[in-house]
Amino acid sequence: MRFNIYEKYLYYSFAYSLVIIAVFPVYWTLISSLKVPSELITSSPTFFPETFTFEYYIDVWNLDNTGLKEGDTIVHDKPPLGIGDAFLNSAIVSIGTIIFSVILTTLIGYSLSMFQLPFKNLFFILLIFPILVPNLSLAIPLYKLLKDIGLLDTHLTLIVNHTVAMLPLGTFMMRNAFDSIPKSLREISILEGAGELKIIVTVMLPLALPGLLTVMVFALFISWNDYLMAFIMTNKPEMTMLNVALSKIARGAQQFEMKWGHLTAGSIISFLPIIIFYTVLQQYFVRGVTGSAVKE
Repeated sequence: MRFNIYEKYLYYSFAYSLVIIAVFPVYWTLISSLKVPSELITSSPTFFPETFTFEYYIDVWNLDNTGLKEGDTIVHDKPPLGIGDAFLNSAIVSIGTIIFSVILTTLIGYSLSMFQLPFKNLFFILLIFPILVPNLSLAIPLYKLLKDIGLLDTHLTLIVNHTVAMLPLGTFMMRNAFDSIPKSLREISILEGAGELKIIVTVMLPLALPGLLTVMVFALFISWNDYLMAFIMTNKPEMTMLNVALSKIARGAQQFEMKWGHLTAGSIISFLPIIIFYTVLQQYFVRGVTGSAVKE
């Protein structure tokens, strides 16, 4: 399909408009985190800082996440957790979620794609169905269950929660990725004496790499950006996740006061892993989303 000159200009104008709409909130957050207080809180905001400052980033990194102010009493034996430790907690949970999500979705997606299982389409539909269930509706039963088995206030609690949340979408992606691979490759490998695990690791996964990396991107997105479950399932200061820590740091000394500079600086810090990870894997991410376009 060929565009004439007017259609071409219209197409690019629309595309650039969408990019600006998507990028502008991130840009505004970035410049807000670099403005001095007098520029940040003003009735005439500017689109570029007149005076740059990194004081918000320094403050956020050095402040504790408990929201304690001078004169408050520390009720825990351990000292308040710094934002760097909260960052590390979120990193541990995200890495664990990625590992478990990749393993489970690969095995389930491979089984649903390659094996002739009874009622496998029904099983697939039931597995995808939880996407329609809001996470908030599961918070209370999950909290009670995890409390009864003694898993609250652990990294494993959030890893399990995020992995379960990732299973429907991840299984859908990996099934599509394996469906795009010719079944004859598996048959040839079996004739050569390879077991299923070896076939998955050495033959199928390299060909399903775009789908696999897409699952990793979504798993990171779900776990790193989580606030609700991290807030509910972790109460100890040493288990505070990054988003929860930032929400506590952003609270001002007065009621209804918000430390907008600290909040925007903390948001940029939390953006970085997602932006870097997605930038590195962007080409695979696009291919993974459209992985089922080619069939045998």
